[in-house]
Amino acid sequence: MKFLASIFLVTLSLASAGQIDFTKLDGIISESENSQLSKLGENGSSKISAAVVGDYIKVNILSDAMYVASLCFCSDDSKTLVVHASAALGQVSYSARGDSWRSDETFDWKVRETDMSKKTIEKRRDYLDTYGWVANTLSMGRRGEVEFVIKKSLFSGNEVFLAAGLMPESNPEEIVPLPTETSGDCAAYSLVAGDPQKSYRFEPKTWFKISL
Repeated sequence: MKFLASIFLVTLSLASAGQIDFTKLDGIISESENSQLSKLGENGSSKISAAVVGDYIKVNILSDAMYVASLCFCSDDSKTLVVHASAALGQVSYSARGDSWRSDETFDWKVRETDMSKKTIEKRRDYLDTYGWVANTLSMGRRGEVEFVIKKSLFSGNEVFLAAGLMPESNPEEIVPLPTETSGDCAAYSLVAGDPQKSYRFEPKTWFKISL
């Protein structure tokens, strides 16, 4: 029987009135910040946690030094959103076509800034307003620490499925999958590396499940 990596999360109240504090979206995840999220799973030294924060989902990843952190989200069995944080931010949406998933999109790399100036914080807010999600780049903060913020409104229904693929600096070709056994092609090297032209096999119902 396949291992089903599902977990329900309660809504947590973070910051004032459940809002995201963008002055702390810096790639430095304090123990206090992470303790307010629910742990989804781990694979070796890599850990992923998440919580619903008002109108958003907050996802934290703590790992060894990485080149890329890539997340896959799916809520309706027909569309998977892949969000990619490396030296820049990018995204691609995949549609189910028979037994495989394909995309006609290409990554549009943006937000390479690594500082926490007022101008850069506003640029990250603008990215969130435009695309519905944002993260710190891996060139800032502490190596191996990534914070994602995703709008709940991107997803239909009352749950979303999440998987991740991490590209470690120590061995970039050995992608770290989360969940370990059922992330499937969400942890395929070509996908995590930012190649949207291939077809992939996703099984979202075997990923982590987040109640919205």
